[in-house]
Amino acid sequence: MENLLLVLVIFLLVGLFGAITAMIWLGHRFLKLREESDRQDPAEKKLPTLRRPGSDILKALRSEQTRGHYCADHGDMVAVGQCAISGESYCEHCLTVQKELKLAKKHLDLYLDSEWVEVVMLHNEDISQDAAERIVKVKRALWESEGLPMIVQGHYKINVQSDEIEGYTVVIARKDDREFIRKELSFIQ
Repeated sequence: MENLLLVLVIFLLVGLFGAITAMIWLGHRFLKLREESDRQDPAEKKLPTLRRPGSDILKALRSEQTRGHYCADHGDMVAVGQCAISGESYCEHCLTVQKELKLAKKHLDLYLDSEWVEVVMLHNEDISQDAAERIVKVKRALWESEGLPMIVQGHYKINVQSDEIEGYTVVIARKDDREFIRKELSFIQ
């Protein structure tokens, strides 16, 4: 009986060893075939190759109508959001989130190295659409002409008395720039 058990264990070990050897050989063979396929010229492969669009098509795709749909730094990547500091659109590789703000990674140090303060908080019912658009234009102009960052954010508060959610527009700036930006936004006060 013991001999039969010993023979069975040896038989199982040899079978396990054989199965492992076969899996290693198949894995090695698969990797070799894949490596050869990767080295093959695309023309030799039977798969269709994708051509890059011509420069005129790329220019049309990135025209003023579609501005913001592509990353500012990677023109062939679709944008997933806008930087809160620059207002430019960026792809998923270029954006990061910091305290619920989407920021371009290249502007992250500017955000982290500065002390940010609230310049003004406006109830959305108290400002007109023209004033809101003008705030965004001022933000863009200050950034493009002077490299002065300003963040415009939407905030919401629950008014318990009226059981409503109220919308606010908040302008945030670096502490040293607060008074200058307040003067630039004097049209809303």
